[in-house]
Amino acid sequence: MKKKKQSFIPVAVALFLIVIVAAVSLLGGYFGDIPTPSASKQTDLNEYFGITGNTDAAVIYNKTLIPERALFVNNSFYLPMEMANELADIFYYDQNEKRLFATTGTSVHEADPSEYAVNGDSIFISVALLKNYADMSLETAENPARISIRTTWGEKTTAAVSKKTHMRVSEDKKAETVKTLEEGTRVEIISSNELWSYCETDGLLFGFVENKHLEDYDTQSETPVTGAVPLAGPSVMLDGSVVLGWHNVTNETANSAVGEILNRVHGMNVISPTWFSITGNDGSISSLADASYVETVHNAGIKIWGLCDNFSVDVDTNEVLSHTTSRRNLENNLLNAALTYGLDGINIDFEQLPKEASDDFCQFLREFSILCHANGLTLSSDNYVPKEYTNHYRRDIQGKVCDYLIIMGYDEHTASSDEPGSVASIGFVTEGIENTLKDVPPEKVINGIPFYTRLYCLDNGILDCTTLGMADAATKLADSGITPSWDNTTCQNTAIYEKNGAHYSIWLEDAQSIAAKLSVMRSNNLAGVACWRLMLETEDIWDVINAYYPIVPGGNAAENADMGNDADAAAGAGAQ
Repeated sequence: MKKKKQSFIPVAVALFLIVIVAAVSLLGGYFGDIPTPSASKQTDLNEYFGITGNTDAAVIYNKTLIPERALFVNNSFYLPMEMANELADIFYYDQNEKRLFATTGTSVHEADPSEYAVNGDSIFISVALLKNYADMSLETAENPARISIRTTWGEKTTAAVSKKTHMRVSEDKKAETVKTLEEGTRVEIISSNELWSYCETDGLLFGFVENKHLEDYDTQSETPVTGAVPLAGPSVMLDGSVVLGWHNVTNETANSAVGEILNRVHGMNVISPTWFSITGNDGSISSLADASYVETVHNAGIKIWGLCDNFSVDVDTNEVLSHTTSRRNLENNLLNAALTYGLDGINIDFEQLPKEASDDFCQFLREFSILCHANGLTLSSDNYVPKEYTNHYRRDIQGKVCDYLIIMGYDEHTASSDEPGSVASIGFVTEGIENTLKDVPPEKVINGIPFYTRLYCLDNGILDCTTLGMADAATKLADSGITPSWDNTTCQNTAIYEKNGAHYSIWLEDAQSIAAKLSVMRSNNLAGVACWRLMLETEDIWDVINAYYPIVPGGNAAENADMGNDADAAAGAGAQ
């Protein structure tokens, strides 16, 4: 009997322990708040926030943890310049002279070394500096370093924790704990479903809390953060439509043609002589400006926007613009020329810019616009019809700092094209306007039209072409006994013919084709028209232009928009 009793005790103890464990398990499943060892494990916050280095800082943007990382050094936070420019697109770093600038529409601030940091090839902007230029709220925390940026505001919903619980890394009762929340702790609800809410609590900590542990919900409207320095500056725009003619001045003698031009045209209120060109990598320029020319034009009631190009083969435009010293030398040289001769504006015609010059070109326009506007000068910039390979011209920034952006709505086909084609078909023109308007408001957009065409000749497999003005092109066809016909696809009169064994083709620019282009421009409410180039047009062209963009002394844009009633008739005639 003794032996049997002794052998029964271990079995009874084992059965008792099994019952206890089962009961605990059942109670845990029933009450749901008895943590298991794995469920209450504190997560590694560095890993949770993606911190991999001693100077890394997590970025929480509008309540969302994003992949980008900030820099945390000397107890200060810095954002990547790319991200800073998404918040306030004003920062520029001169890689050559190691200088950082924040440029608004009215001033240029050169940053102190403490206001930015260089980490390898990356530039970081101090959030203290950034906050001056962007309406945003900032919160920071350490261990690990993290920063919360808010730029949008709406309604904020909060709730109180009803009993001590865990904020977890995922919607799982066994997930690791971000923070243990005491009863009464208030959290902000970012998003929620039937069982869980994704919340933010004090200390910039985020995680999931079971809804059954939340109560006392409250929703309030948030107050936006305002008061940042205005980024936009003044503008110097014409009161009404712009009808601009480019005058191709290649030498001082060519200035004398201005009298003939003024006798020939009517309804033009801006002339842009090609007077200035960058001649040195130090920002020096050449000038063909002429005081008597200015006096003659002003006496005719016409404004002068001197054009500056970058066509010299001896100049590296990127080299000029990427050095602050040479860039500012160029800006001051242009300003001094404009003030010396009493010009009304400057037209920038920088072509074939390499992609690496994008930021430098934008900074040039930012800085130069401040100088122009402070001195009452209009700043305009010439641009290609938008294509993917010209996106680096940043038409969006040009549209903010320049008074006018001019589309060079021509050269669809050139002398170097593989096949003959129109200089400016209606599809090409329309596409250029519509794509430009994606970045620039219509009241700042001027479309350039051609006063020329190209006659293509294919002879013995060799393609050649001749550039002709409007009158010369018509004469060329008449002398060959050719009558052109209207093409609805290009909205141009065209001719294709054989002569002396060669194959000829031409797409004419004339009153009908110009009317079709102007109709598209007016339907898009563009600011005006620019014409390349004066003296290549037939005189009837000015009547067509004035039907769409009449120039009324003292008139405003709204009045001018109502005065083109005869334009529809001209457009109809052009489509016959």
